[in-house]
Order: sequence, then C-alpha cells, then structure tokens
Amino acid sequence: MGPARATGIGLPGLASAHMKLDRQLIMQSTGLIIILLGRNRNPIIRCKRGHVLMKKMKAVATAMLVLVFLGSLVTWNFRTSFTGGLFFAAFEAALVGALADWFAVVALFRHPLGLKFIPHTAIIPNNRDRIIEGIVKIVENDWLSQEFLAAKVQAYPFVDSLAAALASDEVRRGVEETAQSISSNIIRNLDPADISEFIHVMLADNLDSIQFSPRLVQNVEDVVKELYSEDVIRLVLDWGIASTRGEEFQRSIKRLLTRAAADYSNKGNFMRRLGKGLGETLDMINYEDASTIISRRINHFLIELKAPDNHLHIKIKQEMENLQLLDSETASSLLGESVRKFVGTEAGIKATNELIAAVKDQLLRDTEKGMPLVSYLTEIILQLITAIQQDEARKAEMDAWLKNKTINLLDRYHAVIGRMVREKLESLNDEGLVESLEDKVGNDLQWIRINGTVIGALVGIAQYLVLHSL
Repeated sequence: MGPARATGIGLPGLASAHMKLDRQLIMQSTGLIIILLGRNRNPIIRCKRGHVLMKKMKAVATAMLVLVFLGSLVTWNFRTSFTGGLFFAAFEAALVGALADWFAVVALFRHPLGLKFIPHTAIIPNNRDRIIEGIVKIVENDWLSQEFLAAKVQAYPFVDSLAAALASDEVRRGVEETAQSISSNIIRNLDPADISEFIHVMLADNLDSIQFSPRLVQNVEDVVKELYSEDVIRLVLDWGIASTRGEEFQRSIKRLLTRAAADYSNKGNFMRRLGKGLGETLDMINYEDASTIISRRINHFLIELKAPDNHLHIKIKQEMENLQLLDSETASSLLGESVRKFVGTEAGIKATNELIAAVKDQLLRDTEKGMPLVSYLTEIILQLITAIQQDEARKAEMDAWLKNKTINLLDRYHAVIGRMVREKLESLNDEGLVESLEDKVGNDLQWIRINGTVIGALVGIAQYLVLHSL
C-alpha cells in the first residue's frame, strides 16, 4: 500500500473520542480557570444557606402574624380604656398589615390557602414564559451585555492576575493537577489505531513540506533523556520480556541454533561433521531443549534487568543519558527521509499503532505517580508567564492579545449566555421555578411581611392618638 492509499483512511473513532471528551474538557478547563482566578466558592453551599435563612425569616414573620392576632383577641375587651384602645388599635392595624403582606407575598408564588378562584394569584407560575423571557433579556442585554463585558475585559490585567495567582504554591499544584487530569482523560479516550491512521493521513498530505528542525530534534532528545530515560528503558524491556515468551521465540532460537550448528560443521573437517551427526543421532545435541533453556534464560535476564538497582540497568541508564546519537542536522535529515519512506505503508501504520499503544499504556501508568512530561511543560509555561510579567513591552503585547481574543469570543458567543439561562429556567417545572426564585428573594419578601406588621402597628397607634385627641 503506497502513500496514495493512506489519504483515504477514515477517522470515525477519532471524531467519536473527540466528541466524548468535549464535556469533560470543558468542565475541567472551567475548574482550571476557577483555580487561577481565585474564585473557588461553592454555589451549592450558598444556596443552602439562603434557603435556611429564608425559612428562618418566614418563621419570624408568621410568628409575628400569630402574635398580633392573639394580641387583638386579648385587647378586645379592654378597647374602651385609653391604654387598652391604644394596644387594640396597634394590634388590629398590625394584623391588617401582616395579613395583606402575607397575601401579597404568597400570591406571587402560589394560590393563598389553595383558593384558585381568587384572580391575580400564583403570578409567577401563571406568567412563566414572560418571566423567563424577561430574565433572559435582563441578563443578556443589561446585566451581562456585550458592552459591559467588553469593558470589564479591557480593564482586567490578565498577565498580572495570572502571575499573582501562580505565585501561590497551592494554585500551581492546582494548575498541574488540572493539566494532569485533562491529559489523562485525553489519553484514556484515544484509540491508538485511529491516531495512527490520522498521523499517516496528515503526513501523506504534507510529504513535500515535511521538515524537522534540528533544534526540535535536539530538544526532543534532551526531554527524553531528562524525563523519560527510565521509562524508555522500561518500555524496551517490557517489549523484550513479552517478545521472549512463548513458542514463537523458542522456534526462532531453535532455527538459529540449527543454522549455527550446520555452519559450524560445514566449515570444518570430517571429524567435526561426524561429531555433529553422532550428537544429533544419540540425542546428545537436542535443539528443542536447548532453545527452551536459552529462551527462558534470556527472558529471566531481561526481568532481572528491569530492577532499578540492577548494576546493568544503572549502566544502561548512564550510557543513555550520555549518549549523543547524531548531530542535530544529520538527525533531522535522516528523520525526514525515514518518515517519507515510512508514511502510508502497511508496515508503517502497524508499527505506529503499536508504538502509540505502548506509549499510551506507559503514560496511563504514569498517571498514578504524576506524568513527568506534563509537569515539565506546566513548569515551562509558568516560568514563561513570570518572564512576560517582568517585561513591560511583552506584558502589554500579551495583555492586548488576550483581551482581543476574549472580546472576539464574546462577540461570537455572547448569545450563549441567554441560551444557557433560558435552558436552565425551562428545565425547571413550575414548582422548581418557584422554589428557585423563592430561595433567592424569599428572605427579602419575608422582611416585607415583618415590616408590614411593624408599620401597621405604628400607623394604628398614630391613627388612634390623632382620633383620640380630636
């Protein structure tokens, strides 16, 4: 199969993996932003506190209603005296105010006492669509208008805020943990076969323009040596251990021994050939047993070599870290030529698939102890942000770029704000909508009831004193 065939490879698995990751990446990226901006607050806790406070104030308002009702009953028999009349007027007016405000507050959310025939009650459920549309317009056009958000973005010091947040070790750990989590989810959901096909398609479409910078080759070599020398050794040894198990490897050893013995006897004199023949006839030379023993010895040797404290393991690691494969120019040229010969072939796709699968397994194992490459790249990014902050020209350029990109995103996706508000409100049934609004404004509405009771009492006292003085 040539390069031309590679361009026809489909990628449904890659697209599917991308779609499945969307929600996870959005949620985890949002968590990263929250960490950076220092707004790690829990809205669920705030909602519960607001609900508890509303219940408390509702109980106070209801207790005051009961109190003024009982006060009216108690002072009824004493209303003919000045003092008794004063108290009765206060309790009576307070009762009227308390009942009127109770009715008004309840009528917003439901039918008072369940009496549905009373007009203009259960106002919110009966005007659900108008209220939702009104809330959406207020949020989209007034509270979070494009002009308002753009002004906030222009005034926000992105680089300084990021640098200040990243100065905290806790935030740095949060950034790294979030990056680790995102990377882990991406790796876990990727199919090596789809990625392999995708790589070959992209390379086949760009064969003529493929160039590997010598600096890139050098940087990759340095990163592998610094971060993954131990992992590369373990990866190679794992492949070697798996390959030296089973009958196929034993048959390969047997063929090698048979050919070696034949070459040895054919190049010697008569006695050498006679010795070989007699040994095979008398079963003194048994290639089957020899191949089994040798393959087991090789496999056991590789298993021992995996131990980090093995002297040969230590020697290999030291040699690898000091190894200079080629100069960067030659390496980049050879790499480019190898890729051109490799792309689109059946063997190339299979080898790439196996390599990606092995790397994926290794990276997933790394997630248990933290991924060194992600930590390394995260640290580089953090150092870059700090360096930009200290250079006023670069900081101004970066700030302007971030603000421009953010405002462009706002222009393009501002309507999403209204859609999100509408979808959330429309997902609530009437009871859910009432509870949501009541939790937000219920505390203030209960204060209306309390104030109505108090003001009613004061008006009753004032009215009684005015009438009594006439």
